[in-house]
Amino acid sequence: MERGVIEVRDLVKYYGGRCILDGVDFEVPTGCIYGLLGRNGAGKTTIIRILMGLETATRGRTFLLGENSRRLEPRQKSRVGYVAEAHQLIQNYKVARLVALCKGLSRRWNDKFFKQLMDTFRLPMERKVKELSGGMRAQLNLALAMAIEPEVLILDDPTLGLDTVARRQFLALAIDLIQRDGRTILFSSHILSDVERIAERIGILVAGKLVVDCSLDELKNRIKKLRVIFPQDAPTDLHMTEIIRQSNSGREMVITVANWNQQKKAMIETFKPASCDEIPMSLEEIFIECTHPEPMPDQI
Repeated sequence: MERGVIEVRDLVKYYGGRCILDGVDFEVPTGCIYGLLGRNGAGKTTIIRILMGLETATRGRTFLLGENSRRLEPRQKSRVGYVAEAHQLIQNYKVARLVALCKGLSRRWNDKFFKQLMDTFRLPMERKVKELSGGMRAQLNLALAMAIEPEVLILDDPTLGLDTVARRQFLALAIDLIQRDGRTILFSSHILSDVERIAERIGILVAGKLVVDCSLDELKNRIKKLRVIFPQDAPTDLHMTEIIRQSNSGREMVITVANWNQQKKAMIETFKPASCDEIPMSLEEIFIECTHPEPMPDQI
């Protein structure tokens, strides 16, 4: 794998004595779309803010475009498009004034491309930002991030608060822009169907640790949910490791297993089940299983 343009190394972060991130380690290679997932408070935004140099780590290091996040210079930052959680734009500015400010601060600004985006969005340049709908603010934020022609795009829950129609419009445009130039993307979202549509690689944070870090296809292959029917009452223990969740009801057992392989399949077959069928899971269903309060395998 090519060395990542985004690197997180043994990242630890404490807030008021509470450990938010506990040795998080991953990288995003050039051209990859990486979906970073976790429940509220899992540390997704904290990782992104540390990457952007907006917060300091308690321990560990992060790198963006090969540079330590703590020492990012304007020329490195100008290569990164950042859409912050909740679209934190200057609310009292008119759209035209905010655009002029961002354009003036940018080292590289594609005016023709930006105008195309603004025409597509039909954003009112003379209205104040605070007067825009949530969908319009999301579109404006994305347009500002894309106008600098970034090599890296960091999206922190960009569809938060948008209705279904606005979210789909935003995501359709984001997919088009991403695919056009093969940019490297770090994408955090609570909408798992959004992540499933565009992400190639998935990271899942649970209790401050990264318990999943693999391609989306690999994740779906390695976590299996099975419905097993036995001739008599289901056994209480299959003597199998890495069972994420198990429920028994009479002859039926439903289990979710990490790192599924032929050896584990053979272990089930020793109990001579009447049937063993896979239950297909979406990314959202896998996420729910992986973030369930019951113990998880250390990493998938």
